[in-house]
Amino acid sequence: MGIKIQFAVDMVCQSCVDDVSRVLAGVDGVERFDVSLADQQAVVEGTARPSAVLRAIKESGRAAVVRGAGSSASGNIGAAVCILEDKSGPQGLARFVQVSDDLCYVDISISGIADGTHAIGIHECGDLSSVPESCGARWGPDGCGGMGDIAVQSGRGELAFETDRFKVWEVIGRSIVIAAQPAALAGVIARSAGLFENDKQVCACSGHTLWEESRLVGEGHRL
Repeated sequence: MGIKIQFAVDMVCQSCVDDVSRVLAGVDGVERFDVSLADQQAVVEGTARPSAVLRAIKESGRAAVVRGAGSSASGNIGAAVCILEDKSGPQGLARFVQVSDDLCYVDISISGIADGTHAIGIHECGDLSSVPESCGARWGPDGCGGMGDIAVQSGRGELAFETDRFKVWEVIGRSIVIAAQPAALAGVIARSAGLFENDKQVCACSGHTLWEESRLVGEGHRL
């Protein structure tokens, strides 16, 4: 099942468009894309992981953020995001996209933690006051909130899968906990924008532009 991702991309000229287009053409799983200088965005369709596409765009030298996500076939069914943090700040991100009535696509990427295999679970509560205890028991309609294990090598780990065990709207407000050492990563799952639902260039909460926020988060700042 394909997904469609809308990226805001910092571009100033046709050369920027050409660079981003060239990068997207080389990403495995990207089937179609449209890059617009006027809208400062790239819309990408296919089976490529959103985090992999975002990383490729950034490696071309362009600042970029995910602005919206949906299903290639069904449009906006539901989407959510979870920023995973430990005491030092943001260390990862999980994205959820409902790609059909039955299937939810999950894309998780983490960095800066110990190499090894770490268990990931959805927990009942979105309370991060005392992780992991405050997050409650593992949650799941089948009695098991485990989402498998993520393997970390050279400080980076990635995991993507489709599941029919839960839907996006069932996990919003709950938490994700990754059992890493010396401290667990955790975050609250929040609703995120669907395709073309967010055209803001400046965040009303922080006053930062999209590009400033992307840089600050990348540097480990809390916004």
